[in-house]
Amino acid sequence: MSSLPDPQQNGAPAPAPTWQGETGALSSTDQSRNQALIDTTARITGAMYVYVSLWLVITLVSGLQRSHPVLVWGAAAWLGLLALVRGVVGHQLKSLLDYNPGLAHKLTVGLVLCNGLTWGLLTAASVYFPELEPIRTSMLLVGVGLSSGGTVAMAINPTLKVWFPVSVITPVALATASNMTQGNLMLAGLMMVYTVYIMHASRVVSQDYWRAQVAYKALEHASLTDTLTQIPNRLHFDRQYQAEWRRACRLGTRLAVMIVDLDHFKRINDEHGHPVGDAVLQEAANAMRQAIMRPCDVLARYGGEEFIVLLPDITEDGAHVVAERLRVQVANLKIAVPTRSTHVSVTCSLGYACTIPQHHHDADEPIRQADAALYRAKTEGRNRSRSWQAPSPLRTSPLTTT
Repeated sequence: MSSLPDPQQNGAPAPAPTWQGETGALSSTDQSRNQALIDTTARITGAMYVYVSLWLVITLVSGLQRSHPVLVWGAAAWLGLLALVRGVVGHQLKSLLDYNPGLAHKLTVGLVLCNGLTWGLLTAASVYFPELEPIRTSMLLVGVGLSSGGTVAMAINPTLKVWFPVSVITPVALATASNMTQGNLMLAGLMMVYTVYIMHASRVVSQDYWRAQVAYKALEHASLTDTLTQIPNRLHFDRQYQAEWRRACRLGTRLAVMIVDLDHFKRINDEHGHPVGDAVLQEAANAMRQAIMRPCDVLARYGGEEFIVLLPDITEDGAHVVAERLRVQVANLKIAVPTRSTHVSVTCSLGYACTIPQHHHDADEPIRQADAALYRAKTEGRNRSRSWQAPSPLRTSPLTTT
């Protein structure tokens, strides 16, 4: 069961674009679906305990537990079990979405529909069986309240906004149809009108939610984008780096960080002007982006003429291959200078560090190591890549006494 289709089907604009590496391998649509499921669960968390409470209040006050104890306590136990399972799933929802998004959606939606169907069946029983007439009015009023409130609260989920009211109302409609009296006929008509109304209301809420989500995504994307080069900025890199560091700690995989600096960039600005310098930055960023091939890799502007690359799950040899490919891509650039009918060439120096993160390690250490390797590449002549190497231990001669 797919609980959330493309937001565009709800009348919303297309999602904001994403970069390579953004939130791992999830697409923008998958992220939106998962976030909508989290938001839906947050909206209805309290409702899971309401069903059993309402059932006990209605049946105990009406005295039904004396004449039908099995029905009263059996239904209470079932509703309580559903509330317990929903609570566990809701508490573990984010972890479950990381592990198995499809299962998370099916469990959440299925449990909510099971709650609605249970109440619908209990209400239908009160309509169909004369001996349950003492609770009929209360069950119908509560059913109306649950279906209206629940449908609006769950309107952001296309599956629940349609099937939740159906699960509550359909059993009641069938019960009234099988016991057709003048009162039941009026009740069936009212329920039909009411169902159409709440579905229309939920559609409006759904459209508003998805439009707000798309607007938020676009605003967030703009805040995490470098305006000149149109690649992620340092804030985006910092977020992704922390996420990949935690993932590598959890899985025991390698992580590489690479810092890239354009050689003699100040000279380009001084000789050709800042517009040419901006063009060099844009072309260099585009060349680096083409050199970063895996979807999980992240390229970001780190500041000025410096760029930084995050390479999850890669060996040091693999990081070296990427570094050299990136260096060659930049070195092959020929940027036109319109005012002088000439071209500008640029090279870059790279430093990278590869590590296996541990929870007790300093997460900033690989960045410092990559920066030290970059300094070494520059001091050795620029236009080259260097990996970080741990300093050799100092050799001390034995102490002698005279």
